[in-house]
Amino acid sequence: AVAALNQVPMGTLRITCATAFGERYLAPLLNDFLIDNPQVELDLHLTNREVDLIEEGYDLAVRMGALRDSSLLSRRLCNRAEFLCASREYVDQFGVPHTLSELSRHRCIMGSKTHWVFQQNGQRKEVKVTTNWRSNSGPALLDAVRKGLGIAQLPDYYVRDDLASGRLISLLPQYQYPYTGVWLVYPRSQQPSPKLKSVCDYLIERFEREDIFAQYTTQTLR
Repeated sequence: AVAALNQVPMGTLRITCATAFGERYLAPLLNDFLIDNPQVELDLHLTNREVDLIEEGYDLAVRMGALRDSSLLSRRLCNRAEFLCASREYVDQFGVPHTLSELSRHRCIMGSKTHWVFQQNGQRKEVKVTTNWRSNSGPALLDAVRKGLGIAQLPDYYVRDDLASGRLISLLPQYQYPYTGVWLVYPRSQQPSPKLKSVCDYLIERFEREDIFAQYTTQTLR
């Protein structure tokens, strides 16, 4: 009985994630997880700042792209691609870039990063971008691109509907970086707790089984 009790997910889960991804995709799934696991309590912190999991006492982080901290363990949650996009109005007025070097002559609008990632001759290439428009909000970036204020690099789950409808145009597709990951990242330990293992398994299974991006993109971005 004691052994069985030790395998029941219980206690507080402290999780951190980027704001937009957390609001649209992560939070609804975590709420479903809590319904099935009533002995688990949730402390979900949404921020675009990269949190130090050990220093700040978090059990789990959801992170995008290349992982830099090798002291943490990770499991892939899903794939993600980023598209360089502009509206038809912008393209009609300013044209399209044909090479990476031409980006310096265009109006680039940026998120919290200082560079965009591309692939050139089979190698990852980071292009530093100057801008007079910056925000750490994905929806704000998307709105600015839709209104023709400039070019932005945005994740697929933001722009897939706009690209499909022709509202936005994909630029420099020959330089697009291949899919990167969305990762579940957690501190090293000899044995993950039942609550941590359960929530990771649950999230991975839901993303594999359902088209989560399509389910929520239509509802929140149109």
